[in-house]
Parts: sequence; C-alpha cells; structure tokens
Amino acid sequence: MRDKNEHFFVTKSFGLNNYYFNRFYDAFSLLLLTTTAFLIPFVLGHPQFLVGTIVNLLLIEASLYLDFKKTIPIITMPSLGALSRAILFGPLTIFLIYMIPFIWIANTILVLVIKVLHFKFKKNLFVAGVLGAVLKTAFLFTTAFTLFSFGIVPKQFLTAFGINQFLTAFSALVLIYPTVVLRKKNFRLKQA
Repeated sequence: MRDKNEHFFVTKSFGLNNYYFNRFYDAFSLLLLTTTAFLIPFVLGHPQFLVGTIVNLLLIEASLYLDFKKTIPIITMPSLGALSRAILFGPLTIFLIYMIPFIWIANTILVLVIKVLHFKFKKNLFVAGVLGAVLKTAFLFTTAFTLFSFGIVPKQFLTAFGINQFLTAFSALVLIYPTVVLRKKNFRLKQA
C-alpha cells in the first residue's frame, strides 16, 4: 500500500488532479498560487496579454494539481487584484465590477473543463485546454456583448473579454504543456 505522502495519480470526482501531495505541500502550493493570482493583476496591471497569460497559467496549474474546492481562491483572486488596482489607479472601476461574477464563472469553466476532460475522460491536456479556452472566451464575450448592448460596459470590453481571453489562455497552455509532459515523464521514471 502506498504512503499518503508519496506522489501518486488520483482520479476522484471534482478532486481530479495529477498528483496527491502531503498537506504541507498542498497548503503551501495553495497559498503561493492564491497570493500570486492576486498580486499579478494588482502589481503589473498591464499589458493585458502578459497579465492574462500569467493568470491563465495559474488557473491551469491549479486545475492540474489542486482539488476543485482549493482552486476557488485562484479562480477569484485575479479579478479582485485587478479591481483593487483599478480602485487605486484606474478610471474603469465601475465597469469591471459588473464583470467580476462572470470572470469567476469563466475561470471556473476553464478549470472544470480541464479537470473533467483531462482526468475523467483521459483527453490530452492540450485538447482539454483549448476547449476550456474556447468555452471561457465564448462565455465572457457573450456576457460582455450583452452588457455592452444594454449600455452597461464600454466597447473596449468586447476586445478585452473576447479574442484577448482566448489568446492569453492559449498562450498559457502552450507555455505550461511542456512542463506538464516533463513532470509526468519524470514521475514515471521515479516509479520504475
């Protein structure tokens, strides 16, 4: 029987993740990812492509290595960091407030699509990530377009919550994919 502190693959309902870590490592990872998820949009702010790519990297990383309930802070913190920065430095604060719940839902879509397709249905991470990015983008663009149609958010939100969302999620996937493959390969070598 394997020791609980030993790394091994697990596949439970929304607890789907790549490895099981001991509680200290798990808590440390959660704290590090959550803090980074808040600080990147707060400290950097711009360019959106860089910030969005880093945030999506964190979301993908969390979806692979944390249980779903532990991804919730990483799902919510980037938009709260962006809102905090906007309150201090930016003029579009009021408009961002309308989008925050939808950003959380979109981030959840990305995380869950990767978890379910990659772990439960054994689809390639790249395929799962691209589909997650497409669904996240479609949801955010539809929301932004609807809010724009009612005069609630400015036209700039159509680009920010449209193609830019897909490009940042796709870029994050391209960056993280090789490291995930290497981690799995290294894990298999250690098990042999």
